[in-house]
Amino acid sequence: MILPRQVAKSLGSIAVGTILVGAATACRPAVEDPAGEFASDSPPEVIADSLISLWIDSLGGTETYRNFESASYTITTVIYDTLSGRVKRTRPRYVWIKKGPYGQETRVERWEGDDFIVQGFNGRDEWATLNGEFLADTAKDRRETRYVAGDLFYWPGLPYKLRDDGVFLHYRGMSDRPGEVFRTDPAEAVPSTGAAKYHAVGVTFGEDVGDHQDTWHYYFEPGEVFPTEVTYVEEGRENVNRVIWGETKRVGDLRYPVVVRRDWITPSGKRTKALVVSDFVVNPDIAQSMFEKGGKAVGR
Repeated sequence: MILPRQVAKSLGSIAVGTILVGAATACRPAVEDPAGEFASDSPPEVIADSLISLWIDSLGGTETYRNFESASYTITTVIYDTLSGRVKRTRPRYVWIKKGPYGQETRVERWEGDDFIVQGFNGRDEWATLNGEFLADTAKDRRETRYVAGDLFYWPGLPYKLRDDGVFLHYRGMSDRPGEVFRTDPAEAVPSTGAAKYHAVGVTFGEDVGDHQDTWHYYFEPGEVFPTEVTYVEEGRENVNRVIWGETKRVGDLRYPVVVRRDWITPSGKRTKALVVSDFVVNPDIAQSMFEKGGKAVGR
């Protein structure tokens, strides 16, 4: 099933804490206006919270994520030539994720030419192998394991992860357009030019949340429950990433929302890459050994 609004969603830190549900959710401010319009004297924190609440509620609420235990899927990176718009190369990765005894677990397998690479993280141990041999801690694929593992668990968890402890929402006013560059404090308001069209919500993270203290912005068109675009700047970098979220499907008995395509674009709107998700299975029975160091590779 395709969701009504095939537009953008948002991102966040790479690894965050346990989802807040139940009483914690009930304590949040009530949504002011289901159409996305807010009174001029609405507190900024209420507007930010209401926009995210509307988005989550449209996908079934936090109960949907509470009942999500595991998934397997294929994610294919597609790289484009920005001049011609043609595909330059593609690379599929095969992913398993699970809420395990030590936290969020991820295993990802891929081929690079004739080399078979596996990266794994089980909330306690992280490791990587090349053709069945463990890589040294200094190897690139080993160093990137935690980032990759968290990233591939985080994407399917949105927007619910915006309710995690240590994730802070900031209403920044109206943005002139999606993709506007925000390099200042995400908690500061943005002066409106009068031509603004989108509610801008900044996101920051607590000191102990994730490995990268990145900043993110979500852009909501008034009257729409799905954001139109997300931009983010990774810590220590200057370039702004613009991401458009495409088709979203409901999968499995949970009717779990899965974004099947995301496009990265330049400030001028040219596509540079896409992430395409396929074969998404909700709550498959995945053996815990898959996430343990040295667990048997599925693809060999």
